[in-house]
Amino acid sequence: MRRSDGRILVTHVGSIPRNPTLRDLLVRQDNGEPVDEGELAREAEAAVRHVVQQQLEAGVDVGNDGEQPRAGFSTYVARRMRGFAGESQRPLARDLAEHPDYAAMLALRRRAAARSGNAPNAVAEV
Repeated sequence: MRRSDGRILVTHVGSIPRNPTLRDLLVRQDNGEPVDEGELAREAEAAVRHVVQQQLEAGVDVGNDGEQPRAGFSTYVARRMRGFAGESQRPLARDLAEHPDYAAMLALRRRAAARSGNAPNAVAEV
């Protein structure tokens, strides 16, 4: 682990936008459609190399994969752990319920995204 007594080291947390090919493969996989696992692995590896290089060039001290190999954390967890099935059926967020025009705009933007709004349901011991 890197550490510094002279300054605060910089990193980030969260997703970095994926290239369209990788995003489409991950969304298809998340939707249960068959994907070429070799192609997915190659695209994810190339995307991780790219975002780590971008981070280094931007001066980030401790880079990370930017969530490139995963469509989303909640759906990734369900593939990696037991105890999840179906969909969580989350209630509509208050801001979306109170502003349907905003909800419609987001739905349009998210139509090619992963299932972040209906993550798997915890149904058994994890």
